[in-house]
Amino acid sequence: MKQLFLLFSVFASMQTMAQTPITLTRADFPKPTSNSPLPDSVLYTTANGTNTTAETIDGASQSWSEAGLVGTTAYQSFVPVSATPAVFQFTFLGSDYAQPLLNSNIAGQLASDAYEYYDYSAGNGKLQIRGFGANVTVPGTSIPLPLPAIYTSPDVVYTFPIAYGNKDSSTSSFNLTIPLGAVNFNVTRNQKRVNEVDAWGSVTTPAGTFDVLRVVSSINRIDSIKTSFISFGTPTNPVEYKWLAAGKKIPVLQINGNNVAGFFTKTNATFWGAGAVGTSNVNTNLNTLNIYPNPVIENSTISFSLKTASTVDIEVISITGEKVAHFHFSKQAGNFTETLPLQTLKAGNYLISCKSGTEMVSSKMIKL
Repeated sequence: MKQLFLLFSVFASMQTMAQTPITLTRADFPKPTSNSPLPDSVLYTTANGTNTTAETIDGASQSWSEAGLVGTTAYQSFVPVSATPAVFQFTFLGSDYAQPLLNSNIAGQLASDAYEYYDYSAGNGKLQIRGFGANVTVPGTSIPLPLPAIYTSPDVVYTFPIAYGNKDSSTSSFNLTIPLGAVNFNVTRNQKRVNEVDAWGSVTTPAGTFDVLRVVSSINRIDSIKTSFISFGTPTNPVEYKWLAAGKKIPVLQINGNNVAGFFTKTNATFWGAGAVGTSNVNTNLNTLNIYPNPVIENSTISFSLKTASTVDIEVISITGEKVAHFHFSKQAGNFTETLPLQTLKAGNYLISCKSGTEMVSSKMIKL
């Protein structure tokens, strides 16, 4: 019997070791379309990441746990170029989508109404940033100026397929001159990004446990502003640790920071979804689904109740069957209300589906 138990243990161990890493493709990431201006709105949470340890573990078949993260929830939206300011649309014509940026700055100057513009290269081989558009207030002025900055060569975020052991790099830069009366402002950026898929395994966050690949992106960047009487540059070395899972569009966990004098200084962490992880596997759980106001003009409030703790996925589906938004929550038992940002959704009829485990309830919604 002991020999049989030992043989079984060895076999189980071999099975565990035989697990293989996932592979990710373009289909796992955003791609909004012009006829659906609210696609890929993904719920995420920003937390204080200074106490995280997941960034210290790399290699094959790893297990990371950051289940204790708490923070503030928000929606990351990915929009078609046509939904961005008209002053930037011509510059980035042909891009696949844009991502609104918050708290961004150029050469140390605060930028507002900012967007990064992405496209998928020929054959969907890469996801890359073509540049960004923002309103920037340069030194000595009080009026923000529109600054469309297109890179001389794209900043490559991912190379597909994303697989364990892959490594790539890209260099990108821009050089813009902004005439302002008798003075010309020269705004430049030079950077190099190195991406490496250095680990795979499973990661646990407050939103659940996911099979992942980890991509580490190290960026050397210098933003500069020059005029005939001033010249200064802002060098930074951002580092991004990203745990990617199938179909989630954004990292299920990301730890951000900077490389300062050879040491990684953490700033914050983000994770896909929200809430505390439930422990129940009961599927007879989801009770009600109410949407109000209905018809809706801007934001809609959705309410539902759970008998036991569980994850909940809410999807907005068009009459053509296209999923135009996805929201993920982890909730304890109780009654809940959530606000869905639908102000940019085109007028029409939609289906709101709410899923918990194997259960699903749905309701029709009219957008005016």
